[in-house]
Amino acid sequence: MRSFLFLTFNLLLLLPSLSWGDGGYRLEKLADGVYAAIAQPGGPATSNAFVVEGRDYVVAGGAHMTKEAIGNLFAAIATTTAKPVRYFILSHHHQGFSHIDFDFPPGVDIVTSVQAWQALTGEVRKPTAPSIFFNDGMTLKVPPHTIVLTNLGEAHSPGDLAVFLPEAKVLYTSDLLYVRSVGYMGEGHMRNWIFALDFLGELGAERIVPGYGPVCGSAELDEFRTYFRDFLSTVVAHIERGDSLEQTLKTFSLPPRYATYEGYSRFLRPNIERAYRDLKQDLAIPPDTPLPR
Repeated sequence: MRSFLFLTFNLLLLLPSLSWGDGGYRLEKLADGVYAAIAQPGGPATSNAFVVEGRDYVVAGGAHMTKEAIGNLFAAIATTTAKPVRYFILSHHHQGFSHIDFDFPPGVDIVTSVQAWQALTGEVRKPTAPSIFFNDGMTLKVPPHTIVLTNLGEAHSPGDLAVFLPEAKVLYTSDLLYVRSVGYMGEGHMRNWIFALDFLGELGAERIVPGYGPVCGSAELDEFRTYFRDFLSTVVAHIERGDSLEQTLKTFSLPPRYATYEGYSRFLRPNIERAYRDLKQDLAIPPDTPLPR
């Protein structure tokens, strides 16, 4: 009986680190008042988020926020603090998805890039929450934290935000970075995305919260950057050979080590299609026109 009570007590102590709701988020403490909210497999959340507890209120952030995911995240936050969520930093929005990024509770202001705001206002639904949007950069002072927001322009999507906490050396990249995953590039601008990854690498972050995968460091950022460059180099090689998109899809091949990356079979084909069209457009050549040999 004593062993059972001891085990039960220890499990109760562990509960704050588990996921809330039906497989929602697992909060991972990165520094005093700073948490990664890691999306749990099988739950309503498809992308990681972050939480910053200030002296008077909380700032949270993320993307792909369905109504259920918002409920899960706010429930998780409520287990760590009674302070209200004052601002939600929306790191990006994919146009054409009216079921995400709209259903925030009253009293929460949205902070985002001007491009993400334009994408939101272009939906069938219209945002009703008070919103703050900006072009280049913005800094929020949330004592004792500083939150530096940088608009990286067109990379993973139009108006991607990088969120950096200099005192804690914590960086939130959203879907600019995936850990051992091929990610989703369907709205990506490839050359700008490479520049964005280079910028993230210069910030000196010690803990990085990616869009997908576990909290990581500079080594994982470098690993994804290497994968991304290998992927793009292979696409460019097909374009330079004059291969059509169809030929590229049939013969495209990456080093075998990448085949173990999550999403390889699901997302590689649409990623190739997007990269091919985007890179060919960068060369000012119509997407379906073969290059001369």
